[in-house]
Amino acid sequence: MPLPWDKRGAILKDQFRGAIEALLEDGCDGLYLFGTSGEGYAVSDEEFGTIIETFVEATGGADVFRQVGCFGLSSDQVIRRCKVASDLGADSVQITLPFWKELNDIELRTYFADVCGDLADIQFLLYNNPRNKRRLNGKELEALASATPNLCATKTGSGAWIEFYELVTESPSLQHFVTEPAFQFCRGVANVGLIPSSNYANPEKCRAYYKAVIEGDQKLAQLLHAEIINFFHKTAVPLLRKGYIDGAVDKAYARIRGMEFSLEMKSPYASLSDEDFSWLKETVAETGFLQRTGF
Repeated sequence: MPLPWDKRGAILKDQFRGAIEALLEDGCDGLYLFGTSGEGYAVSDEEFGTIIETFVEATGGADVFRQVGCFGLSSDQVIRRCKVASDLGADSVQITLPFWKELNDIELRTYFADVCGDLADIQFLLYNNPRNKRRLNGKELEALASATPNLCATKTGSGAWIEFYELVTESPSLQHFVTEPAFQFCRGVANVGLIPSSNYANPEKCRAYYKAVIEGDQKLAQLLHAEIINFFHKTAVPLLRKGYIDGAVDKAYARIRGMEFSLEMKSPYASLSDEDFSWLKETVAETGFLQRTGF
C-alpha cells in the first residue's frame, strides 16, 4: 500500500482509510504496509505504530491477510518493529536485509538467527530486493529456511529468467511471490504467488491476468502479460529513469484510477511534479490500460 502524506510528512488518515476501503472493494485478499510503495524505509518508530493501528482498525472486519514490512539497519531495530507489528495484529512480517553494507555470509546467517530465532511465533517473508545490495539465490535461501523454519516466504521482483528458475527450484521449502513480469513463467515451474503492481491502476485487469495464469489459459495470459508490460514500459520506466522512486509512481497510479491520494513523498525523495503527473495521466490514457477488460 502507498501512503498519503501532507506537505509536512504527516499521514493523512482519511485518505489512508479510503485507499484501504477501495482496495478491499477491489477484492484484494492480501494487503501489506511499509514495502517500497509504502516507504517502509522512511517512517519513524512513532509513525510505524500509529499507522499500523489505523491499518488494523480499517481492515478489522475484512477477510484479508495483513502483512507489515519491518525494515532497519540492525537486527535490534528489525526485531523491535517485528514485535510491534505482531502485537498490533499483523498476520505476518516482511523483512529486508540491512542495507548500510552488503552482508557477508557470516553476517547473513547471524541476522536471520537473531531476527527469526528471537521471534519464533512470527512468520517471516523476505523482500529479496537488490536495493539491499545482496539478492539471495535459491540455494542460499534454502539453507536459511532449514536453519530458521519460520522464514516462510520471499518476494522477488527482478531478475533474469534463469535466476528466477534457480530461485524457485532450489528453495522448495519457501513460498515464493513474484510480480507480473515473472509470474507466468515462474508459475509454469513452481507454485508461486503474485504480489502485483498493476493493481493500483486496474485491479480488474490484474485479477484477470492472475486468473488466466492460474487456470492455464495461456493465450489470454500472454495477451494480458504483454499489455501489463507495455503499460509499465510506457508509463513507469520513463519516470524511474528520471530518478523518481517506485512509490512516487504508485501513488500517481492510485490517484489516476480514482483514489483521493496525495502525491507527497517522505523527504528527501522527490514527489512527482505537476508536469510529470500530467504527462503520466495523458500517457496512461493513451495506453488504454484503464479500460475495462470484459474478461
